[in-house]
Amino acid sequence: MPEFRGLPVRAAARHALEREVAVHLTPRRRGDGGSPFAGGVSLAPLRRPDGAVSGFLLTVSRVPAKSQSLRSPSRVRTDESRWRLGRASRNREAARLALLGAVSELVREPWQEPASMLQAILDLLATEVREEALAILGLGSGGTDMTLLASRGLSPEAAAGLPAAAAGGLLGQLLRQGLPVFLASTEPAEVFRRAAEGPPVRSLVAIPVRSQERIVIAALCCLGGRVRSPFGEAERAFFSALTSLVGQGLERQPLLAFLSKGVFDTVQALAEAIEAKDPYTKGHVQRVTQYALALGEELGLAPGELRTLQFGATLHDIGKIGIRSEVLNKPGPLTDPERAHIRSHPIVGEQIVAEVDFLQQVRPCIRCHQERFDGTGYPDGLRGEGIPLLARIIAVADVFDALTTDRPYRRALSVARALALLREEAGRGFDPNVVETLCRMLG
Repeated sequence: MPEFRGLPVRAAARHALEREVAVHLTPRRRGDGGSPFAGGVSLAPLRRPDGAVSGFLLTVSRVPAKSQSLRSPSRVRTDESRWRLGRASRNREAARLALLGAVSELVREPWQEPASMLQAILDLLATEVREEALAILGLGSGGTDMTLLASRGLSPEAAAGLPAAAAGGLLGQLLRQGLPVFLASTEPAEVFRRAAEGPPVRSLVAIPVRSQERIVIAALCCLGGRVRSPFGEAERAFFSALTSLVGQGLERQPLLAFLSKGVFDTVQALAEAIEAKDPYTKGHVQRVTQYALALGEELGLAPGELRTLQFGATLHDIGKIGIRSEVLNKPGPLTDPERAHIRSHPIVGEQIVAEVDFLQQVRPCIRCHQERFDGTGYPDGLRGEGIPLLARIIAVADVFDALTTDRPYRRALSVARALALLREEAGRGFDPNVVETLCRMLG
């Protein structure tokens, strides 16, 4: 679009990533006839469940119609120095909208533990709110007891004492009645039962989190130690929308976990069909999946990536369903046609899952797990980091298990010998970082 020429979007994106905040681009007025963006442009990061930035929300603040220039957007100067870069303080709505979008992505993901989801939400919220400490408290069925579900910025002692202090004070009474609390200047005794632990609370947001039946099931609390300006309507609306998403997430998680288990059970059944053709690989799929997940966790993969890795490792050899049994189980050397036949299994496997919607992210794992780091693998001859990371992890886990189990053509090797062989192939057949991670785990 011509009207976007001259905007230092890359610099703004770098600024947003480095400082984990939304940024605002403001024109430097130089009497050149104005700009269609005289009101400014805001860039707010959108985050995945692991907190990594997956994109940006761009919002444009135009000047009022009576003062807008009729100058053609295509003639806007491309001098980036016309723009001033700073934190998006004038347009906080853009940053908050981006944060709500990121939270909506989080609550749609199946999490093994709801506490992990809530912690991820607080980590995102910390980039935009002024309060120093954040917590999500669960309310018992009777409404009298509170439990700490997640927190950020609290000492262990303060976190341990917060539920009782909140439940025993005015705050607990208000939350049990379903009433939100917005206090810009207060003392701890006004809202909490007196507790020795924790710093003074001089600003507070406490919003009930409701179920679909409108029952209060939790509370989002933001605590500040400094006096702040009163909360405006925009802030109240933001927190109300946020707690609505938190409530949806808490109610969805059991169902999402159930559906995720059903999906994995289906994948597991497909994997067992592979092993039925090759008695020598009995248990291979389960072991490769365990090794791959352990590697993924050690390498710091996000929960969503670990789930894709789990499915990919389980289904990496599904294409062998299309390989003739006499070739698959042949004890002696393979002929060139037989070798080509076996090498078709990554493509066959990808074709099998190509029409399954929930397995689309798994396709690269299946297709690329036989690629080699030096580019001599198959089916596409990918090289180095051009091979998807999850496929590189599966490749190491796959070969390690193959080396340490009996096969028709040789006996199992010791763990030490298998790791030594993998080290020899690091940088040629396998990703050196993945190999070293496995050696560190098992060595």
